[in-house]
Amino acid sequence: MNIYKIMILSTALIFVGCETGVKNKKSTDKKIEESGKSGIVVDENRNYKPYIPKSSEIKKIFSNSGTPGYYIQVGYFKERKPTNEFINRMKFSQLPYILLKKGQGEYALIGPYISYNKANEILGSARDFVTSSAFIIKLVRP
Repeated sequence: MNIYKIMILSTALIFVGCETGVKNKKSTDKKIEESGKSGIVVDENRNYKPYIPKSSEIKKIFSNSGTPGYYIQVGYFKERKPTNEFINRMKFSQLPYILLKKGQGEYALIGPYISYNKANEILGSARDFVTSSAFIIKLVRP
């Protein structure tokens, strides 16, 4: 008889413990649900800052002919000119682009943008429409 009482009491304790866990989970779900009503989920424990590389980390192209600023480099052609198909991809992207001759090569650049952050916003579109290997450069005067 004592074994049955112990089993019944331990089973009851397990159910009470599980019930407590469910109640805590509901209160957490309610907090998330309330913060989601505004469309903004706030995580108070996280401080997010966008990554902005140091000036020395960004590749620079020195040129007198281009407008200084940040560009997205989508191609460099040393021996051949860009193909019509490549130029059509740049046109189709509807992003402003230039072909900058420098030395024996020719750079295909999208831009200019006044800040690194603005160029970074457009980088995804350049990778989707023109080439997946696009990256940000800075054009400066020598």
